[in-house]
Formats: sequence, C-alpha cells, structure tokens
Amino acid sequence: MAAAPIEMTVRRPRFDYEETPRNWMPGNPDFGYRLNGGSLTLPYLEPYLIRVMRMAKEQLGDRYSALKADIDLFNGQEANHFKLHQSYNQLLRDRYDGLEALERELEADFARMLREESLLFNLGYSAGFETTGMITAQLYFEGATEGMVGADASVHGLWGWHLAEEYEHRCVAFDVFRALGGGYRKRLELFFFQARHLESFGLKASTLMREQDEAAGRLLITPQEQATFDALGRKSARFAKSRLIRALMPWHNPRRHAPLVPADSFLGDLEFD
Repeated sequence: MAAAPIEMTVRRPRFDYEETPRNWMPGNPDFGYRLNGGSLTLPYLEPYLIRVMRMAKEQLGDRYSALKADIDLFNGQEANHFKLHQSYNQLLRDRYDGLEALERELEADFARMLREESLLFNLGYSAGFETTGMITAQLYFEGATEGMVGADASVHGLWGWHLAEEYEHRCVAFDVFRALGGGYRKRLELFFFQARHLESFGLKASTLMREQDEAAGRLLITPQEQATFDALGRKSARFAKSRLIRALMPWHNPRRHAPLVPADSFLGDLEFD
C-alpha cells in the first residue's frame, strides 16, 4: 500500500463535566477507569512530547521542511489535549484521595528522562507512545464500541476527539525518530519501556479510583455484569494484540494505515472553538 500524506488539524472543543458520573462508561467500567488513569498522565506526558519534538526540530536543521511542519501540527494538537484533560483531571482529584502523589512521581520521571537521557531515547519513547495511541484509537472506535452505550457525553467526547487526533498524527514521532537515526531494535526496546512505565502509573491510578468507589458503595456491579465486562475485556485484548503485533514488525510504517473512518465521523459531529 502506498504511503499516505498526513492530514492534521488543530482543534479545540468544549466539554462540561458538571453532570459527569463517577462510572462514566457503564457499558464497560473496566475500560472507563483505565482511561481515567490514562487521562491523569497527559498533563505530564504531552508537555514532555512537545519538548522532545521541539528539540528534534532543532536537530533537523534546514532539512525535512515537511516533517518540521508536521511537528508544529503535532505539538498544536498535543497542547490542546493536555489542557482539556487537565480540567477533567481536576474533577478526578476532587473526587479521589491520593492521586496527586502519583502524579508527582510521574512528573519527576519525565523531568529525569529529559535531563539524563539522550534525544534518541526520548524520541524512541515518544514514538512508542504514539504507537500505543494509534492502537488505542482503533480500539476505541472499532474494537470496544459496545461499551460506549450510555457513556457520559462529555468524557466520551473528550476521549473521542483526543484519540481521533492521535490517529491523525500517528506518523510524526515515528518519522522524526527514523530521520534522526532511530533503528528497529531501539524502537522495539523503547516501545516496551514506555508501555511498562505508563501502564504502571495508569494501573495504580485506576485501581485507586475504582477501589475508593467500591468501598463507598458507589460502584455496584453484579457477578453477571462483571462476566459481561470481562468478556468485553478479552475481546478488546485480542483486538489490540493483533494490531500491536503488526505495529512491532520491522516493516511497520504508520503511514500505511488507512484513515480511521469512524473517528473522522466522530470529529464531524463535534463543535470546536
């Protein structure tokens, strides 16, 4: 399949979380709590990505003019992502005890990586995360749609917009990593490093929130319901695993992935400033 051009647009939607319930995805609470944990990473992860891309842009010099323009669009999208997630995260902090301590640990990790690790390391981490973002977008719009029934419109809108744009800029960090000398072995190594790093934080945060809701009697799930959610989880895991295997092959190039039509349709239904 021929490589497709990147089409990216920097958008800023509006969301109101005043009526958002704690279990915002009742059709698949397991996924909803995991996404809450992921949201808490973004005010630290995405500024880190922006800084890494800015450093990379300086290293590209006068070469790669199209790629440098892509970096600017990438950074514009990522800046809006973490700013809008920050307002949702404040709701989570107001509702749950102990999140700030976890966030401080993550913030320190990203500061250390920028301070101590090479640009190529940080680019590989960034490319690894963007691979995760691409697959999560495919999962959200194609592989886990049953769980979206009854989801809170604002948080569903936040994640739908965010992941649709993650899919749009799926090529940028990969292209920059390769342009500055990143090879397959390093890409593979740093994919697994970032996956373990972010999964560890996300699991701690999502578990903390879910356990507090369960202890307070705010999350009441019958065994039959949990069995349904577990089946959805297994289906989602198979969906994601098959795409991850392809993404980790030596010949992987995110440019060869076709547009994600449900994501484009989702964006078409949102309003932007």
